[in-house]
Parts: sequence; structure tokens; C-alpha cells
Amino acid sequence: MMKKIIFAMAAILILQACGQDQSIQIIKNGSFNACGKANIGDLVNNFFDGPSWTAIESVDGRKYVNLEGEMTYDEIPADALVQFTAPLTEYASFEINAFEINGVGQNQFMIGALVSAMCDEY
Repeated sequence: MMKKIIFAMAAILILQACGQDQSIQIIKNGSFNACGKANIGDLVNNFFDGPSWTAIESVDGRKYVNLEGEMTYDEIPADALVQFTAPLTEYASFEINAFEINGVGQNQFMIGALVSAMCDEY
């Protein structure tokens, strides 16, 4: 009986660890102000190849959600990283904190161009 209880507890912990962070789901279900016709998750799946999402916490305690995937930049495949500020509650706002192409940080103009391109291609 004790083995069954320990097994059940271990299974629950594993399932919880495998579940996606709530902030990832909030961002995926959210939308950009400039493009309300689709949620961010659908835009990402349409625009990036092999997107992956990770919730992280910086050393100063701030939380972020990183999106990594492959995109086309200047007609060449490129690795992209889009970092969102993590919403603290279900209805909190979030924004793109950083954007990198092949490890090179991009400015606000390029962040806007990315959102526009994602929306236009949807």
C-alpha cells in the first residue's frame, strides 16, 4: 500500500513539473494591440519553425517568458529569441522585452516590424 501511495505522489509531481507555466499560457492566449485578429500562440505557430517556450526568472527575481524558434530574416533562415515580460496575474499586461536574431539584440523598430510581419503573414 505504501508503494502505491509513493508512486501516486511521484506521478503527480512529475505531471506538475511537465505542465506549462501559467505565464506561457497567458501570453499564448493573449494578443498584440496591433494585431487583434489572432492570439499570440497562433501567430507564433504560423510564423516560426519549431517554436519553444520557456518561463525563466532572472537573478533579480523578475520573471520572463522566452520564445525561441527559426524564422526567415533577409530571405535566410535565422534563429530568433523573443522575450516577453511575464504577466503576474491572468489579466495582467505583458510586452516584448527583447528580440534577438542569431544572438544579436534588436531595437524597438525591429520589435514592431516583427509583430507586423507576424500579423501580416497570418
